[in-house]
Amino acid sequence: MKKAIILGFLLIIFFSCGENQNLAPNDTDGLSAFGEENTLEIATWNIEWFPKDGQTTINRVREIIKTLNIDIYAIQEIADTTAFNQLVSALSDYDGLYSADTYKNDYQKTGIIYKKNIIQIEEVEQIFWYDWAFPRPPLVVEITAQNNGNLFDFYLIIIHLKAFDQPDDREKRKAAACSLKTYIDSAIANSDEKDYIVAGDWNDEIDDPPEENCFTIFLDDDNYIFLTEPLAGNPGQASYPSYSSLIDHILITKDAEYEYNNGETETIRLDDYFDDYDETISDHRPVVAKFRAFE
Repeated sequence: MKKAIILGFLLIIFFSCGENQNLAPNDTDGLSAFGEENTLEIATWNIEWFPKDGQTTINRVREIIKTLNIDIYAIQEIADTTAFNQLVSALSDYDGLYSADTYKNDYQKTGIIYKKNIIQIEEVEQIFWYDWAFPRPPLVVEITAQNNGNLFDFYLIIIHLKAFDQPDDREKRKAAACSLKTYIDSAIANSDEKDYIVAGDWNDEIDDPPEENCFTIFLDDDNYIFLTEPLAGNPGQASYPSYSSLIDHILITKDAEYEYNNGETETIRLDDYFDDYDETISDHRPVVAKFRAFE
């Protein structure tokens, strides 16, 4: 991997954040923490053209992150990097970075927000630049997580695959899945690190019938596990509520199952706490996996 990227294009520049303007005092009432002291939580969250509603979005996402107490967020759809920097600077327990890819003014970046007291970013790179199957090059982050004397080293790959449901869109997602699997299989075969986690907006369901399924190559290989598979088909666990579909997923390699250790994966229904969630925050709900790596 290439280390120089961290200090260059992905370095977060901090900005001050204003007071809780436009944030109603009861917005997060009833929302409880998902994170625990002895677990490692990884969420994937498409925050839709962040910030969708300007300062209101920044403030609300800040309060949600503080309340949920999750260790790592794999983020998609950062449209304004200045706003993202402002968000991260307002989260005293967190740090963050975003991807280098940019092809036009309204381009959506991926990124990561993480608890800086337990997470150390070792290396960062992006893969599949200018690849037909990937409208956004995946962000690969090498992570060391340490807490309570326990350590978990892994690679987190943050993806945002092709959207929509035309034949060409589905072919791109299938091709992306094949390329990702080839990349991970090769990396595992040529290094000592076997723990990989792929999180992001996959833009498709994993319980489609085989003839329509874009991710069969992972589903048919026992060396890979979709932690979101038990949620598939349950409308209450939909990550894209407008269509009652689960299209945001977390995939792990077999070796990472040891750290997951019968953990928990669920969709956080934030729209139950914000009546205007879709208008002011996102059209996606976050999906979170809880690894029992520190117990």
